[in-house]
Amino acid sequence: MTHGGSLTFVVTAWIKFPLEAAGHAAFGAAPGSITTLHEDDYFHNRRLAALGDTRHLDIP
Repeated sequence: MTHGGSLTFVVTAWIKFPLEAAGHAAFGAAPGSITTLHEDDYFHNRRLAALGDTRHLDIP
């Protein structure tokens, strides 16, 4: 759980984005949303699998 500003630093650190370039990135997400980070088991590549997913908040 994090706030939008912190989310940018979490995502950029996860994908190993250079810290000096992190100020040029912005990852925002809606309140209560889920962001999914994934690491490949074989090559250990990291990716942002889902950003700000709110499907779990939909009321049927």
